[in-house]
Amino acid sequence: MAVSEERPRPAVVDDRTESITEWLHVNSKLVGIAIGVIAAVALGGWLYTRAQAGKELRAEQTLRRAEQSVAAGNAPLAQTDLEKLASGYRGTSGASQGAMLLAQLHMEKGEYQKAIDVLQNSQAGQKEFEAPVEAMIANAYSQLSKPAEAAAHYRKAADVTRFEGERDNFLADAARHLIAAHDTAAARQIWQDLANNPKSEMAPEAHLRLGELTAAPAKS
Repeated sequence: MAVSEERPRPAVVDDRTESITEWLHVNSKLVGIAIGVIAAVALGGWLYTRAQAGKELRAEQTLRRAEQSVAAGNAPLAQTDLEKLASGYRGTSGASQGAMLLAQLHMEKGEYQKAIDVLQNSQAGQKEFEAPVEAMIANAYSQLSKPAEAAAHYRKAADVTRFEGERDNFLADAARHLIAAHDTAAARQIWQDLANNPKSEMAPEAHLRLGELTAAPAKS
């Protein structure tokens, strides 16, 4: 039976291993610092994530209290809590929802500009709340009899929403306000785009509005 001979390791591998070992030995302080930095970054990320989670939870709790105050008919107390929520927990989901509720309270009192200011200053229009916030701002401008501004924000809402039906509704709202702002060309383009989409729920109205815009010069 033949005895297998052990193959010697290639010198290249031995040299490479020795080089790495020697480098680690010479640069042990540098390696230690690098490991420390990595650990610090990881710890910092964990602490930040934990802090954010705690902030989100506190914002959610404040929002729930404000909602309970609204349900109980105590709007002044709700407004106080919501103002603290919008300013103190900015960037959280709870603060965004709180800003929208606070804006709604202002709208119900006819304080439309205050509603706009709350929504714009609170950074509520972020992530999943961008479309409804833009629509609320548009509605407030509409109540202020500023149709051009309302149309601009309805178009923004249409641009950012993820839902096609909601998008078409926002575009229709924009077109209606553009007519009020005497921007017939822009309104006509929106109605034409909606009319060209037979699957859109707004297509029937779009055809009707286009007919009205076509007949308008003859009536004048």
